[in-house]
Amino acid sequence: MTITLSLIDALLAVLILLAIVLLYHLIILIRNMIPSARSMAKIMEDASYITGTAKSGTEDAQRLISDLGGSLSDVVGTLRSNKSTISAVTNLTNALTNLANLAKSKKK
Repeated sequence: MTITLSLIDALLAVLILLAIVLLYHLIILIRNMIPSARSMAKIMEDASYITGTAKSGTEDAQRLISDLGGSLSDVVGTLRSNKSTISAVTNLTNALTNLANLAKSKKK
């Protein structure tokens, strides 16, 4: 009994075998990538939280600085126009107290 195998049949068998091996490696690659993708999603979630916290802290500091600037301009205006010095010092003290409170709350 003689089996005749043509060159095209042999190449086709090799290609099918290579496709099976490639498919096996692709499945293993995807299986290994799933935990990496999950940890990357967790990292992105943490980064989003950190950026949100930094943004709110920056906005609070911006508000406080503008309040402090307004108080300082009141003090300067008081000195220039001889307004009540006590009210200007009170405004400045309130602004500085707010700044100290923000610093304490950010440490917690």
